[in-house]
Amino acid sequence: MNAVKKSVLSGAFIALASGGAWGADLGPYKPYSPPPPEPVQSYEPPIWEGAYIGINGGYGWSGASAGDAEGAFGGGQIGYNWQRGRFVFGFEGDMQASDINGRSTTAFSDAKTDVDWFSTVRGRIGIAEGPLLLYGTGGLAIADIYNRVDLAIPAVTLKDSGVHTGYAVGGGLEWAFARNWTAKAEYLFLGFGDDTISGGGFESKVNNDIHTVRAGLNYKF
Repeated sequence: MNAVKKSVLSGAFIALASGGAWGADLGPYKPYSPPPPEPVQSYEPPIWEGAYIGINGGYGWSGASAGDAEGAFGGGQIGYNWQRGRFVFGFEGDMQASDINGRSTTAFSDAKTDVDWFSTVRGRIGIAEGPLLLYGTGGLAIADIYNRVDLAIPAVTLKDSGVHTGYAVGGGLEWAFARNWTAKAEYLFLGFGDDTISGGGFESKVNNDIHTVRAGLNYKF
């Protein structure tokens, strides 16, 4: 019986000693701590890149003489920009209803000009400085222009009406004042050249070039 007790006690001692050695090998207990989650990579596109649509209004006048057409206009525009670093390039199209008209009367003639509407399709290229964009623009210009000259002596009417095509060139400054909103100020020269109108064997030359200044508001998608 003593032999059995000694055997049991020896086995227990060996087990305790083995457990202590195993615990010493593992070191002190440390609770499991999962690795931190990987940071979410969010992509923020450049502030000028994307499609936009907007409205504008302004004033236009002819540079030929003080008595030529002038007046207000208003309409809308749509476009798209790409941005590579500080460089921004894209295209824009606009359509304007116009009240640009003029009348010049002398003792020998009565001349009238009326621009009912005009439109441009242009490329744009510029340099961005944060929320500010300075750009140049140029492209195609189209306008519905009516010209009429009534001569007193002899009593002859010279007139021409129709859609004229030319070019548009200019530049502007645009400001991104909110995440999806920009405001701009722009100058455009619309070059339609001279229009020769005739009637009753007489001819008259009228200059159709127009200067425009406008302010606009865009929403970027």
